[in-house]
Amino acid sequence: MSKLKKAMSVPVVFSLVFAAAGCSSPSNNASSNATPASGSTTAPTTQSADASKSGEQSNAKKTKLIFWDKSEYVKEYNDSQKERVAQFSKEFNVDVEYVAIPPADLKTKLLAAVEAGNPPDLLLADDFVAKQFVGNNQLVEISDILKKYDFREDSKKYAYALEGWYEVPVYHNPNVMYVRKDKVAEKNLELPKTWDDVKKVAKAINDPKNNFYGLGFQLGGGGDSNGRIENLIRTFGTDLVDKDGKVTVNTPEALEAIKYDTSFFTEKLTPPGAVTGDDSWNNTAYLNGQVGIIFNSSSVYAAMRKEKPELLNNTQIMPWPAGPKRQFGSGGGTVFVMFNKGKNIENAKKYIDYFFNKDFYGKLIEKLNGLAVPVLNGFENTEFWQKPENKGWFDASKNIVPLGDPGPPDARASQVISEYILPKAVQSIVVNNVDPKKALDEIEKNYKRVYEKK
Repeated sequence: MSKLKKAMSVPVVFSLVFAAAGCSSPSNNASSNATPASGSTTAPTTQSADASKSGEQSNAKKTKLIFWDKSEYVKEYNDSQKERVAQFSKEFNVDVEYVAIPPADLKTKLLAAVEAGNPPDLLLADDFVAKQFVGNNQLVEISDILKKYDFREDSKKYAYALEGWYEVPVYHNPNVMYVRKDKVAEKNLELPKTWDDVKKVAKAINDPKNNFYGLGFQLGGGGDSNGRIENLIRTFGTDLVDKDGKVTVNTPEALEAIKYDTSFFTEKLTPPGAVTGDDSWNNTAYLNGQVGIIFNSSSVYAAMRKEKPELLNNTQIMPWPAGPKRQFGSGGGTVFVMFNKGKNIENAKKYIDYFFNKDFYGKLIEKLNGLAVPVLNGFENTEFWQKPENKGWFDASKNIVPLGDPGPPDARASQVISEYILPKAVQSIVVNNVDPKKALDEIEKNYKRVYEKK
């Protein structure tokens, strides 16, 4: 746990510069194993085979690539990416600065870099982080890259923006509900299938005197809090915006939903630190055996397999619960984007090709145990994804609601998440005793500011 936790807590910067003997090189054809789009051809990037060309390459002046990536809770991800960057650095004579940044810090650092006119050449980030840079004309158009590979249609759907194609899908992030089935069984209860079930179970298993709480929900910065509250509002029967982007959140049903979310904290069904907990907080709380129910990606599953097998045996992985009116899946996706003020866009495109080498990409996704599900066709029926413990994650990736649904797929959907509008509103009720109706009015006001410029 400590190593995983440490990996999330501080930025890790790797400046990778390799001499000819620095590390072993992959096959001569860097992109020959990539999955091409149906009916298309991909021009492979080839490494010089004869000695004279090799000498020319080694004597050539190094170019540079600045690549920012989010640090994943599963340590193997950034380790694999770092190794791949090292291979790329040597093979293409490129000085690569690979920077792994905790998700909670990424937005602030990106905004500062963009404002200073010095963004990274290549960024790999959550879709909702990347989309905020589409609307203000900061990114490079990438339809040429999309044509080179056989992307799943649902992958392209989440990467699409009204302004056009600026995001290259990298992997899906399905979310699930984790439940301590041993704790539920002790109370002779059924596993929760609805939000009311979730609260009923949480109350039954809640044991603060022994530092165990029914729920591992939080209200700090990050997408987890926003996703839970938005899901509640929508399953109670209200869409936050309609298909045209008109704000529709201020309804009696939405008011009941935010009161319901507030009750998780005011009734002390969560640990004391939950009010300010970020996206890694609930991971840690569940893995430490402190809470009974969380919503998360497979980062928790992967950590249990590696370090807490006994906890995994006592855990049931389930779909998100149904509300009084509806039920939705949850999750998102990660994407590559390139900034048009980047100084090495050509090298950024080369690395994207190098990343999608079929062998490397397939093995990387498998290491993430459901945290990542492939965005390319051709993987679903492989032995790994047909295993019962993995198939569920792949299936869950097919039902993810696109960012901002049912509204337009544009940067506004990303902005309301990155501003933490929903968690801040509930937090104000819990911490400052703000009237729930006033908190909902504030949500509406902030959504209208973003969506309707009011």
